[in-house]
Amino acid sequence: MDSRLDIPMRESRFAAYVDAARNGKNTLWRIVLAVAIIAIVWFGISFAFIYAAEAFILVREGIRPGSFAGVFDLVDLTELTADRIWPFVVLLSIASLWLAVWLAVKIVHRRPFRGLLGIERRLYWSDFARSTLVALVVGSVLGPISLLIDPTIVRGSVSLSGWLAAAPLLLISLFLQSSAEEVLFRGYLHQVLAARFATPLIWLGLPTVLFTLGHWQSGASTAMNLAGLFIILGLSLSMTCLLMASGNLAAAMGAHFANNIGAVMLFSYEPGLDSAALFMGRSVLDPNWTVSQAIMFGLTGVLIVGVTQVLLLHRAPPLRLRSLP
Repeated sequence: MDSRLDIPMRESRFAAYVDAARNGKNTLWRIVLAVAIIAIVWFGISFAFIYAAEAFILVREGIRPGSFAGVFDLVDLTELTADRIWPFVVLLSIASLWLAVWLAVKIVHRRPFRGLLGIERRLYWSDFARSTLVALVVGSVLGPISLLIDPTIVRGSVSLSGWLAAAPLLLISLFLQSSAEEVLFRGYLHQVLAARFATPLIWLGLPTVLFTLGHWQSGASTAMNLAGLFIILGLSLSMTCLLMASGNLAAAMGAHFANNIGAVMLFSYEPGLDSAALFMGRSVLDPNWTVSQAIMFGLTGVLIVGVTQVLLLHRAPPLRLRSLP
């Protein structure tokens, strides 16, 4: 193992990771400008993906719009979100954060982008593989608890052959999407804010709150929203712990990737994304969820996150991250 990784304490590993941000220009106004650039680039690319998807639907149906604006007149958002290309639109739009963060780091902070990946300026792919595998196994073992909470899970609308055919592209899209979120929230924001502010209330609290609230479901009941946000909060803090322990984003990317495989490809509760899943649960927007069901739903999700975390960071092999001493 490289001598630069021989750091006994997770705080020291994280300190070494944060030091990469100090090699560039990291004044407060640059952070604000960089975040604005990230938001603009992400919004612009997302708009382009939505437009391209609507144009694709029209071409598929043999319709030719007369103008640029005509595409939006002929396809409404309800039709688009019900189409099977919608999951790809969502995932690839979020994946554009890779480009957005790269531009911000290179142009505004004027430092190498690879410093976001880890203290060795690269991803530990062995940690990524181990984290993905452990999270998938734990989710598969503990996930069926949800059947005790709500037994209404049914077979999805996609055929098995169709699911298998789409699986390679879905897996690539999910990897790009989940890793892009890690590069932004656990990578860029944690790193630049920790380099600028010593208090965890800012460098840990702000990205965690933004990431958690970004999963708010406006149409869901208060109980189900709080349950969902409780799970996302646990997942966010877990992935931060993996970053701090290893000084690298790979393990956090793997856990996030596995979580999204389960939520998008296997068991979906998300309206608009359920067309890609083998099985569908009752939508989180369903008003008939009870408070007790919401509480159990949240506790089950956090249990899965917690068990995964313990196995990856436990002192005993073989499940422990290989980058740890």
